[in-house]
Amino acid sequence: MTSLAIKNLRVNRVMIVPFILSSSVMLAILYIMRALMNNEYVIKRHSSLPMVMGFGSVIVAIFAFVFILYANRFLVKRRSKEFALYSILGMENRHAKTILFIEEMLIFVIISALSIIGGHIFGKLAFMYLNKIMKDLTVKLMHYTFSPSAAILCLIFIAFTFVVVYMVSCLNLRSVSPMDLLANQRKGQKEPKARALLSLIGLVLLGVGYYLALTTDGTLASIKSFFIAVVLVILATYILFVTISIGVLKMLKLRRSYYKPKNFLSVSGMIYRMKANGIGLASIAVMSTALIITIGSTMSIYSGIEGVVDKNLDRDYSIDYKNSFQPSDSIEKINKAERELQDLIRHSVVDEKYIKNIYVSKYSFVPMMKINNRLLPLTRTNYNKDKGIPIYAKIETIDTYNKVTRNRIKLEDDQVIISSNNKHLLNYDKYSINGKSYKVIKSGERSPNEIAVDAYYIVVKDHSELIRMAKYYYMETKGKREASPIDMTICWDIDKENLGDKGIDNYNKDMKNLLEKKGMKLNSKVDIRNEIYGFNGGFLFIGVLIGVMFLVGTVLVTYYKQLTEGYEDRDKYQIMKKVGLPEEMIKKTASSQIIWMLFIPLFVAIVHTAVATKILSSLLGLFGVWSAWILIKNIAIVILAFIVFYLVLFKITSSIYYKIVN
Repeated sequence: MTSLAIKNLRVNRVMIVPFILSSSVMLAILYIMRALMNNEYVIKRHSSLPMVMGFGSVIVAIFAFVFILYANRFLVKRRSKEFALYSILGMENRHAKTILFIEEMLIFVIISALSIIGGHIFGKLAFMYLNKIMKDLTVKLMHYTFSPSAAILCLIFIAFTFVVVYMVSCLNLRSVSPMDLLANQRKGQKEPKARALLSLIGLVLLGVGYYLALTTDGTLASIKSFFIAVVLVILATYILFVTISIGVLKMLKLRRSYYKPKNFLSVSGMIYRMKANGIGLASIAVMSTALIITIGSTMSIYSGIEGVVDKNLDRDYSIDYKNSFQPSDSIEKINKAERELQDLIRHSVVDEKYIKNIYVSKYSFVPMMKINNRLLPLTRTNYNKDKGIPIYAKIETIDTYNKVTRNRIKLEDDQVIISSNNKHLLNYDKYSINGKSYKVIKSGERSPNEIAVDAYYIVVKDHSELIRMAKYYYMETKGKREASPIDMTICWDIDKENLGDKGIDNYNKDMKNLLEKKGMKLNSKVDIRNEIYGFNGGFLFIGVLIGVMFLVGTVLVTYYKQLTEGYEDRDKYQIMKKVGLPEEMIKKTASSQIIWMLFIPLFVAIVHTAVATKILSSLLGLFGVWSAWILIKNIAIVILAFIVFYLVLFKITSSIYYKIVN
């Protein structure tokens, strides 16, 4: 039995080897992610990264499981003739299952070895790449060690997957006659009976998914709508590929031009191909979309980091005062704290000339509910009942605004300056704020891009107006209403050129020690940059790995599709030659069909991606990236690169197809 199983694997190597390699790549990616989650260096230096890796490993595991089952379905179908011959030759079903079990065990061992060994070897390269994009220059290769726990977890997952694969394969062999098995190899997918109804359902699902993607405003709303839209569009893609595509081709048959030799061969051939490969084409479209969106989005997150750093801290350093103030506190108390902070900074250096661009910001973060042009207090009642957008607002005085932007703007009693991290929130010239109508001066000089949800930056005339708004936009906690607190932050630059690197290092250490004693913390642009590179760089790393996984899936599905069509078309081509059709016409017809079959999924993927850019742009706000242009630019780059790759893939798989046919 074992020798027969080995012989079977050798005979079917054209199908088995790509399956083993692609599965090994996906499972090696799973090992790399789990190993990085458990890596001591990563845990100590980048505390937020294990959480990101855990999220990515779940996605990889789900996709790998589904992909292996899908690929196995193709393998079993292609080998139906082989199993039918076993039955005709007198082999019992249990013997066929035993051979199948040995084959699955051999494949399991090979894939497990390649996944763990390959994962560890390429994991070292991945580890160095990860730390490079996170700007960690102190890392060494020795910091990446073999992870037994990650290896054991991957082996358990692979074993579970292949148990399911074996059970599914056995179900396909159970109580099926040899004639059924022989017919199964040539059988395409059945055309749905209720094609008109299913087509309508598919169009409705696609329309709703696109509507959600194009009309949803607000970061919080986008999170929920995005996943709903993704599910609806995926379902619609599968339904429409197996229904409406065939319907359109059948409509072409009704035209008189259908009976011309060229059109007859093309349309009839396309109908057969769409019946046989609708699900495969839909899978290519879905995976291509996922690849473009995943890599394009994570590239945008990474490329927008410097902008995020500048928005988080527009000076070299900042300190948040140790206590928040209540609106009821006297202005003398607040001014005293401000002088205390300024004296602390000025006395932190030998000469005050080393301190530059210093300013103190007094502000209040308040929750709001935006209903048209009214900004109301956010309560449980209006959050649940009113159709508004929950937002946060950072309210500052014009005095702070002028110091930061180096302007000399004056505001009237009925004027405010407003900016937002979401341009769709700036759709009125007048707003009702604090129960009073204000004329809006829109400004892009200072915006709340450091806030991960939809937010306003509101500049008011003076401190008394700030106090009134902090009282009006109260915070509701445990059923109690409390006025929003007023916070104070001091920001400043230092003269880096005159201090030098050593002087800056000493300054950082001395300031951190001094502030620790006073119960405060030093925020530096360098620390914030490292933190953001660590978090956003982790997402880029995961995006690349998941993109590779989708790429492998796309390659294998395309390869198997061309392989299947080659074997199925071989006899048909011989028949067409025998009935006298010119070989040039046969090749031209086949080429046009292959081009349509391969490039329809690519076209669908590009359309899906284009529709998704608006909602993706809102979601990137969670990472502080609010520029839609950054997303569009990166997605365009990924699409162009993918088209080039797709053309190469088309050339390679087409040559395999023609070899089989001839």
